[in-house]
Amino acid sequence: MEPQEEIRAPVEYPTTLYLGGEELVTIQTTPVDLEDFAVGYLFTEGWIRSLDEVVRVTVYEEKALIWVELREGRTGPVRGLVAGSERGVVPPVEGLVPPPPGPAVGIRDLAAWMREMGLLTPLYRQTGGMHSAMAVRVATGERLVREDVGRHNAVDKVIGAALRRGWTGSELVILTSGRISYEMCVKLARFGVGLAASRTAATDMAVDLAERLGMDLVGYLRTEQDYRLYTVGRRLSP
Repeated sequence: MEPQEEIRAPVEYPTTLYLGGEELVTIQTTPVDLEDFAVGYLFTEGWIRSLDEVVRVTVYEEKALIWVELREGRTGPVRGLVAGSERGVVPPVEGLVPPPPGPAVGIRDLAAWMREMGLLTPLYRQTGGMHSAMAVRVATGERLVREDVGRHNAVDKVIGAALRRGWTGSELVILTSGRISYEMCVKLARFGVGLAASRTAATDMAVDLAERLGMDLVGYLRTEQDYRLYTVGRRLSP
């Protein structure tokens, strides 16, 4: 009997993010690409409006600390999540607007990118227990992939990586291995993403928010014939 390749346990560690010298949050993360995570998290949670507000990101891996310094004179956080809601009513989110127009994408390309994302995930292959997210710059075909034990963290990492490259959300498609929840849809909307796809589902509140903002969400994407389009399909072409 052939010996099986040893599967490592997925790594997670409590990582603390300091903003302007004050402890902001401690989150269980996979300790890779933490600079991307810090930038993406601060942006998608509304603490910064642009990368220009960030002076320096310092990662202390041995202490599981991320220290972010912001420029003087910034106008402050723009967070506005409203906790709680009546059933079927999407809580309002301050500052969210419909995404800018972006390039249309064919379902064949979208399915190919989802398959490609699965091939560009070394941590998943080593552990069998990682989430992944991919950003595709449609006009140039450039791609970024990030991994983490948390699906939200993987999305924050890939958005942070895109911001650090100077990419804008409207020119991208974001793909994720995990469920697109309401909170994740908010993150995508803050970045101006008009089209996102998941290997699994989108929740009802995420779909409601996407419809209100004019975003497209695709779920259960396997092949160009096997997928579910939850919304109108403004950015998705046959």
